[in-house]
Amino acid sequence: MPPSAGSRLDPDVADTSVDVPVVDPRAGSYDDGTPWTHDPVFACAGEMAARMRSHPWEDSVLGAPARWPAVLRTSVSMVLRSKYPMTLTWGEQFVMLYNDAYVPVLGDKHPTALGSPLAEQFPEIWDAIGPMQDAVLRGAEATWDENLPLVLERGNGPEECFFTFSYSPVPDGDQPGGVLAVLSMTTPEVLGARRLEILNDVGAVAASDPETAAAGIAAALDRHPSELPGGRVWLTEDGVTRVVATFGEPGPLPEAPTSVEGPTFLGAGRTAWLGLGGAHRPSHAVAPQREPVEPVEPVEGSGDDRARDILELRLPERRPLDDPHRRFLEQLSQHVGQRLEAARARQLEAERAQALTELSTAKSHFLSTMSHELRTPLTLLLGPLQDVLTGRVDVLDRAAVVRLDAQCQRLLAMVEDLLEVSRADGGRLTVHPEPVQVQDLTARLVAPLLEAGERAGLTMTWTPRGSGTCLLDVRLWENVVLNLVSNAVKYTLEGSVHVDLELGEQLVLTVRDTGIGIPESQQPLVFQRFHRVRAHEGRNIEGAGVGLAIVADSVAALGGQLGLESEPGAGTTMTVRLPVRGTEDGGTAAPSANRLAGVRAKALDLVPAGGALGVASRSAQDDGPVVLVVDDNLAMRQHVAASLAQVGRVLEASDGQDALGVLAREHVDLVVSDVMMPRLDGEGLVAAIRESRDRPDLPVLLLSARAGSEAAVSGLARGADDYVAKPFSREELVARVRAHLELSALRRERQRRRDRETMLAGVSHDMQTPLATIANALELLGSLGIADLPSEITGTMGRSVASLRGLVAEFLDWSALSTGAGVRVHLEDLEVPTLVADVVWPRGLELTTQVAAGARVRADGQRVLRILANLAGNAVAAGATRLWVVTDRDVDGLHLRIRDDGSGISDGIRERLFQPWTTSQDSRGSGLGLHVSRESARAMGGDLTLVDTSTAGTTFDLRLTSGD
Repeated sequence: MPPSAGSRLDPDVADTSVDVPVVDPRAGSYDDGTPWTHDPVFACAGEMAARMRSHPWEDSVLGAPARWPAVLRTSVSMVLRSKYPMTLTWGEQFVMLYNDAYVPVLGDKHPTALGSPLAEQFPEIWDAIGPMQDAVLRGAEATWDENLPLVLERGNGPEECFFTFSYSPVPDGDQPGGVLAVLSMTTPEVLGARRLEILNDVGAVAASDPETAAAGIAAALDRHPSELPGGRVWLTEDGVTRVVATFGEPGPLPEAPTSVEGPTFLGAGRTAWLGLGGAHRPSHAVAPQREPVEPVEPVEGSGDDRARDILELRLPERRPLDDPHRRFLEQLSQHVGQRLEAARARQLEAERAQALTELSTAKSHFLSTMSHELRTPLTLLLGPLQDVLTGRVDVLDRAAVVRLDAQCQRLLAMVEDLLEVSRADGGRLTVHPEPVQVQDLTARLVAPLLEAGERAGLTMTWTPRGSGTCLLDVRLWENVVLNLVSNAVKYTLEGSVHVDLELGEQLVLTVRDTGIGIPESQQPLVFQRFHRVRAHEGRNIEGAGVGLAIVADSVAALGGQLGLESEPGAGTTMTVRLPVRGTEDGGTAAPSANRLAGVRAKALDLVPAGGALGVASRSAQDDGPVVLVVDDNLAMRQHVAASLAQVGRVLEASDGQDALGVLAREHVDLVVSDVMMPRLDGEGLVAAIRESRDRPDLPVLLLSARAGSEAAVSGLARGADDYVAKPFSREELVARVRAHLELSALRRERQRRRDRETMLAGVSHDMQTPLATIANALELLGSLGIADLPSEITGTMGRSVASLRGLVAEFLDWSALSTGAGVRVHLEDLEVPTLVADVVWPRGLELTTQVAAGARVRADGQRVLRILANLAGNAVAAGATRLWVVTDRDVDGLHLRIRDDGSGISDGIRERLFQPWTTSQDSRGSGLGLHVSRESARAMGGDLTLVDTSTAGTTFDLRLTSGD
């Protein structure tokens, strides 16, 4: 019977139970006459149920639904009523029946896919899914795939999609009749995860400058070729947009768009242009290296909305530019832009930190330089003034006053230079033109400098051309002329300096020299304040480093131009061009007296009146120690040398290089050197002395205008013995020099002792073998009873050998004592009478002994014999003819008192009697005997002391440990 109205036939009713009626296979309707299109299998809501109800099934391979197998009808009913994407393929042709949730998978294949073979609808993926469908239909187990990539044609070209699905067999009797596909389209999840990973990788890029950041971003994007096959990062700096990083296969190099406002996704070859940030519009782009593809049409923006940087991307061919894709590209542009801006911020921060560091360094250098510039003349001013105040001199002579005036002029010129810089920096550098005979003015300015150059052996020329009067600011012109010419003389050690002045349509000053030149990299910096180029290679290092800056400021104020041409080693040419303002008034302006005095002082600083470089000598004590004074400033060098003339002979050198030459020719006991000098400075001189083979221990005292502990530590760390800051007093300098001379003498004496000790130890060891051979030979001669050898000769030979062996033993003992090892003793019980009898007493000495019979000691017999022999020898040396040896005993042990009738020991020797190298009045002997004897006695547990000495004789007490 047909289904009741309003139930299973109602399209809005989704009933999962299916009542399959009995169908007459020969008719197109149910047995009650109801049309088969009202089959309850399709009696549910949804598009696909409606389409299946109206589909011409009678024309399909499946035929009318009334004739479908029960399992097919049940499966179709289940598929239609499911909210999960499903498709049922039936029969050998895999005819498709699917539900509403499956429609988005088909794209434009819907609705024609309904009732069509699966292979006809998905030929592009049939190679992948066909074998799986066929295997399940043939009875294989169900399949499962997760996030399987498949390239579909859904109406917008090939599109890569991702699916998680299973193929399950639908049984129809003994064999499957179809395949049920339950799937989920996971493309959004897969692409979302990939894109999130890309954003995370880009977000992890950290760099200290934009180019490094761009390279890091490109490397991060290069790890995701499936989503970003290739691209370029364009940066805009100084108005130029250029490619700084490339990844993957970006394609031909296009022209950069002149403006991008936000992400733009149109371009040839699926190219996306992403504007990064909103800084400024690039003014122009770099020329492409290859034929460009058609670039993106610039997106007009305004102001800061235009992008500074651009990310060019080649998009994947099988990825539609849908809304999620666009949102991803927008997020990517934001991430990349943030990373680049963060890198720019770090770069700016680093540049600011570097600028602050450079400013701090420049400040420190300026303060150090100014300290030198101020302290040197202050020292030269304070020295003579203190001499007058302390009464060392009653009045200063004219020469001294002239020197004081020169230092005052030097200080005044320095102050004027600093004020000039201050005026320029503060915008207060005003011009006051007045009529000037410029040739005459310039000639008077350069005259002292020309003389200084000639004194130094340079070829100096002054060539004026043209004549007349012009309006000119005298002070500013003086700044230009004096600084340019003095620099030329300062940095030209040999060759020539030419000064040319031409007055015509322009006023042209040319200063050309053959000096050391300026490296190309330094030329843009020479006109900056406090910047100094190769200052150590000039005649001196005087100056604050503002001269050329003043020149540049003065030329600019005068409305002129300043040119520089230079080649290292070949020389420098400075050219000043000023506009000429004529006047009918006669020029009367002239340099001020103070300015001319300052020029003369500067000329003397550059090249002293006595010559350029050289070595002088002055002395108050030709036989005293020799001190070398090294300073590039003649006045300071003369001041120090005069102060030290009372110490001894003083030599002078103008810099460290000259000082090394003096040291190679002369014996010098101490060096007093300035720190800041040309060619080789004070610290470099110290290093050269310490590395020399002749006098690495030569004491060096450094003088410096750099005060403070850091400067002192720097000098001492380089090997200097002392460090004196300017200004210093004459008394302090002399006291320090004398102290270091005395210390040096002590060090030399100590070294001589060490050398002597080393030599004696070596000789003593070498003498033991031949002495043993001689002693053995004498013993052999005696044992053979050779009668023709007089006994006096053999006795003398025996005593001489014994004396030499004792001396060698002394030297060896001293060597052991000097190294801290101490003397070695072999203690045994000995009879004192036997010991006294075994001593080889000197000839001509009357011996009286009062030794207790049976007295015993615990001692080293050989050492006791040497002690007694040494005391007897000293007695003979003092003129003794008699010697008494008396024993005594107390709680401390047994005493041997040895008394002679010699001349005694003088007071000067008595205080250091037991010290090494102490000899008697006539300086005979090694000076080690008593020292070694006392140490030997102490090593045996006893002692050796002086009891009494006078002109009537001397008594020693040898205490030994009693053996009783």
